Amino acid sequence: MMESKFMRAICTILFCSFTFCFLFFYQADVMTVVQHLASGRQTFYNPLLGAVLITATLKLLQVGVSSLAKLGKRGFALTYFPSFLILTIISDLRPTVDGVTFGNWLWATPLLIIVYVFVLISVKRFEPYEPEQRSFGPFSEMIWISLLLFLFYFLFTGLLSNNDRYFHQRAKVEALIDKRDYAGALNVVRTMPHTDSVTSMLTVYAVARRGQLADSLFYYPLEGDASTLRPGKVHSWLQPDSVLYKVTRNSANYQLTGFLLDRNLSEFARYLPEYYPADSLRPRYYKEAMKILLLKKQGLRLVPPYKKGSYASYYYAK
Repeated sequence: MMESKFMRAICTILFCSFTFCFLFFYQADVMTVVQHLASGRQTFYNPLLGAVLITATLKLLQVGVSSLAKLGKRGFALTYFPSFLILTIISDLRPTVDGVTFGNWLWATPLLIIVYVFVLISVKRFEPYEPEQRSFGPFSEMIWISLLLFLFYFLFTGLLSNNDRYFHQRAKVEALIDKRDYAGALNVVRTMPHTDSVTSMLTVYAVARRGQLADSLFYYPLEGDASTLRPGKVHSWLQPDSVLYKVTRNSANYQLTGFLLDRNLSEFARYLPEYYPADSLRPRYYKEAMKILLLKKQGLRLVPPYKKGSYASYYYAK
């Protein structure tokens, strides 16, 4: 009896610790995006509260499965499989245009449940004939079997949940911008090996909110031209188009930066004097762009290497 209680306590500690840490430290940003989209953009996910509630709910599910299966020996850890399965499924939901999708889990889940029920019934029938334990204490056979099953569960959840690094990075950018931590979001963008038009739109938005659009934008990876980087053409997971559009609508720097993103230096030179009539007042990128345009008219170009984060590095990369 004491051996069984010790095994149950070990399983509870392992399950609750893994589930909470997995949700709070690894999947928090992904769950923020998925929950918001799954609710039709009506509610927002709280990482701490969400991790606690999901962990508690999945533990209650295990208690329910255990009360039905009544496994008390070497097969007890099997009662945690449905909880790990649900944890894996909710961690692997993918955003779509209309919400989220379950992907391959729609057909894989029923199959796994059928296999699980078959295994559970087989173990239950064999349980009365199990040999007596040959060892007791923390290193008993019962404990080691439970630990091996939990190792399988950890690998199952870790490998089959959403572990796409780029997806996690974009979700983190979205979550940080939603918290108005623009510096943190840009630090994540800086580490991304590549980007897409949505992340680029959010990068431009975050840089603009920091007031550095004309001085530091091209330090970050960008994809797409000015038309695709404005809300309405592409859409953020968390930020409504109206919020993004409010910043871009009447911004002179947004308009001028749009010409730079399109590499349309003739239109840029046409509108620049309306906002910055004096050359001495023009920000860094605007001066660089005018220098490039002047050389272009002379049939020349700046000689590489270009400074990191300069407009030249973006303009001549095409």
